[in-house]
Amino acid sequence: MISTADSFRGQQRTRRLLDGYLAQGRLTGTLLLLGQRGLGKTTLATIIARALTCERNTERPRLWFCGECYACRSIAQGEQPELVIVRPRGQDISVKQIEEDHDGFRSALLHPALLSHRVFIIDEAHHLNEFTGNQMLKLFEEAPAQTAFILVTDKPELLLPTILSRGQKLRLAPEPAEQLSPVVAEDATVTLETAREAARMAAGRYVEALALARDDDWRDAVRQLAALLYGGAGTAAAAGVLAEFELAALWARHLAASGLDAATAEKRIRRAKDDHDRALRVRRNELTREALITAYDRAAWWALAQTAPPPGFARALWDLKLRIDQNVDRRLSQTVFELTLSRP
Repeated sequence: MISTADSFRGQQRTRRLLDGYLAQGRLTGTLLLLGQRGLGKTTLATIIARALTCERNTERPRLWFCGECYACRSIAQGEQPELVIVRPRGQDISVKQIEEDHDGFRSALLHPALLSHRVFIIDEAHHLNEFTGNQMLKLFEEAPAQTAFILVTDKPELLLPTILSRGQKLRLAPEPAEQLSPVVAEDATVTLETAREAARMAAGRYVEALALARDDDWRDAVRQLAALLYGGAGTAAAAGVLAEFELAALWARHLAASGLDAATAEKRIRRAKDDHDRALRVRRNELTREALITAYDRAAWWALAQTAPPPGFARALWDLKLRIDQNVDRRLSQTVFELTLSRP
């Protein structure tokens, strides 16, 4: 878990807004953190929760926590029951999951006993199904002022419109590569040239830029797919190589968030003994599709930075990603993409 608020890099505009909201006591109720994957939304949600509950951040509250008081220590140790973090077990966040893992959120209606605020972080909130989303709306209305909900998503269009309109929204945006590069160079201990390449491949997203800067093979896989992308031929094999790197990053993030190690997760996926195991398998399959889409996206960003695309490229890429997302036969979808772009 992040040790200080200053360890969160970039997003200066959002940080200033949050400083102001905390100082004015306006950060209550429901907050929606929106923006692309890799911008640090989940990390920021945790920092907000710690700033809200820190016992030494009361006189002139801001986006800061001391790291030493009871609230800070119990959250850092993962032993604070009044900070609840919810993530999808499978394809959605269901009522069954909420009941089994979090007692149906009944504690949201109670005043906190251990902290100044009771905080619920809903990660990947677009996975709330309609029934669960409607239950959340009721909680938003009935919970006391000392209960805060922080919903994190990179797909706000999939949220219930009533949730999207009800919450206070903060949008995180990618950083310009030139602005991000020195930060990445310092944090990853790489040259500015490497950091600049990583920042561009990550489309200005700090978390991904940092990982790319530290992995020469990952960046090489991006370059290889980008070099083939406009011509179509050979892209499926190159995309498969790049997708392995993307999946490794996505899966590691999911396991870390779930408190699982890789060996235990593999064992659970193989045995598929109960709903939790089967949900883990479903989640990895979902991330496998997402990894392949990300591979094409990342290579396209890099290719576009080098030269203009041929006619029809944007439409062909869009159709390919849509088919992959809809779980249409992957090999067939990639073959159609290659044939479309290789036509004279």
